[in-house]
Amino acid sequence: MIALSLSHVSKTYRLYAKPFDRLKEAFFRKPFHQPVNSLSDISFSAAFGETIGIIGENGAGKSTLLKILAKTLTPSSGEVVVNGRVAALLELGSGFHPEFTGRQNIHLNAALLGLTRAEIREKEPIMIEFADIGVFIDRPIKTYSSGMVMRLAFSIATSVDPDVLIVDEALSVGDQRFQQKCVERMMGFKESGKTIVVCSHSMYLINELCANSLWLAEGRIRSQGKTSAVVSEYLNYVEEKNGKAYPSASAVSGDAAPDVVIEDLAALDDAGNRAESFRQFQTMRIRVKTRCIVDTVKGHLGIGIERTDGQLIFASLTKLAGFEPIEFSGEQIAEMTIPNIPIAAGSYRIKAVVGDQHALRVIDERLSSPFIIQSERPELGMLWMEHQWRLN
Repeated sequence: MIALSLSHVSKTYRLYAKPFDRLKEAFFRKPFHQPVNSLSDISFSAAFGETIGIIGENGAGKSTLLKILAKTLTPSSGEVVVNGRVAALLELGSGFHPEFTGRQNIHLNAALLGLTRAEIREKEPIMIEFADIGVFIDRPIKTYSSGMVMRLAFSIATSVDPDVLIVDEALSVGDQRFQQKCVERMMGFKESGKTIVVCSHSMYLINELCANSLWLAEGRIRSQGKTSAVVSEYLNYVEEKNGKAYPSASAVSGDAAPDVVIEDLAALDDAGNRAESFRQFQTMRIRVKTRCIVDTVKGHLGIGIERTDGQLIFASLTKLAGFEPIEFSGEQIAEMTIPNIPIAAGSYRIKAVVGDQHALRVIDERLSSPFIIQSERPELGMLWMEHQWRLN
């Protein structure tokens, strides 16, 4: 069964040079505005249980599309069908009444999302517990910090058991522990067969969470289909446009100390000694030392090699390699061995990333000092490949 469907949807705004032009337009019955197309001929659908990613640059029309799906914005043309209860995480906290307490806003917003009084009373303790804002729940919203407002808004929107959840860059709210709770809840929605539409600038998050995606450019669908193919096409476009690689993971939060810290990252030679220079095809061991500042944290470890301009050459993630989440506790050391490093001569760096147990949120990341690959082979490109010539 189709959860949502858009058919030839377009959205055009009227841009007036002066406010008085609106009155002139109504009086003289002729246009005094300039039409601005935010979306043009958008068509796609999603079944129940499917997770759809929406990517694109700023101003591409992503937020307009999500507002149309959430039915807070009416399209200029086309047909939109959304089945079931919808919850949207667009502008968190925008629907709160500043004079009402957090508890009163729970009742107000949950009612607007379609819950009955009995359902609200049943879910109220769950919402309060998830938001975790303590005694502030019975204080006016105007006394809240922005982080507390976002916590409460996320808790309400995801506690109403929606059939369709629409998310616009809302997985980075609060501190690291609350971000982890957000990720856990999102994964719960996915596993329970809910339909999720996610808009994010984190290509790593989109890749991990969404089976299919669409790329918006200037209000039109430039590409849609399997996420890996769409994201690859988009990143190539951004790299060519900006002359540098697009970040593939969500940014590290601004917390003073993440739960797991990468304390040391080193490239080792065959004998296990730190080295700043390697021969092509030499064995390289990459050692990562981590320290967990809380009791235990489950997560995954990623190690990659990139050029000094940020172009990724190779990367491996314990999750993709088939390992269960690592239980970080105290100080630990992990190593990855590359028996014959085939990359071309040049300067490189190692990048290590610690992610959560779903590999959706970056806990900490670190770059090594540059190291050199020396080669006597006159190759072009980034690596050496075995090859044979045949000439007539």
